[in-house]
Amino acid sequence: FPVTIPRTGLMWQQSDGGEMRYDQALIYCDSLTLGGFNNWRLPSAHEAFSIVNLQNTNPALDTKVFTNTGAEYWWTADKQVSDTNKVWVTNSGGGIGNHLKTETISAGGNKKFHVKAVRIINFPQVIESHFTDNGNGTITDNLTNLIWQKSPYIDTITWESALTYADTLKLVGYADWRLPNIKELQSINDEKLVNPSINIIYFDVTAAKKYWSSTTLPNQVTKAWYLNTLIVTGK
Repeated sequence: FPVTIPRTGLMWQQSDGGEMRYDQALIYCDSLTLGGFNNWRLPSAHEAFSIVNLQNTNPALDTKVFTNTGAEYWWTADKQVSDTNKVWVTNSGGGIGNHLKTETISAGGNKKFHVKAVRIINFPQVIESHFTDNGNGTITDNLTNLIWQKSPYIDTITWESALTYADTLKLVGYADWRLPNIKELQSINDEKLVNPSINIIYFDVTAAKKYWSSTTLPNQVTKAWYLNTLIVTGK
């Protein structure tokens, strides 16, 4: 059965198509008929990460909505720009990263890469530019309406210190800055870019590569999610 998430305007396959190679996953989605619809496809990396529920693990999904199939990873449509043998995938532990196509069992590997199809039910409003440089040290994300610090703190810093830094930051007359959660942070990642995977036209991120989020792991308060603009989103 399909699952509709109105906030994102997407309809998802409730279960999944099982373990298969990446090329098979593309064909599977393209030929799938479900709920009376036949315009299913592989999700983008951002779409796939949108259904990750970081309050859960193995799987990091809302299992009241989605069927637990034992998948370790789920394919997306986005290949790594610098290496087309690698594909962005979400994983059952809650992360998102780039993995070789050959890691799945069907391709000779030892991991379970499954396919979960998606379709658009509400086409999003077309926005001329993803970001706006406000000319004052801040960047506005026109998709999420979040305002970001243009130049990050570049020195190595602990997670606790990062929380304090953001909470006490005063910039362009505002004092309500905070550390973003991992979904907000991943929203500015661009899978079409590498090293860094953030648009340097808008963000001064060449000196720092890893960025803390405010999101900790379930029942593991000593670990927090971060964005690695070199390769993957990690913890």
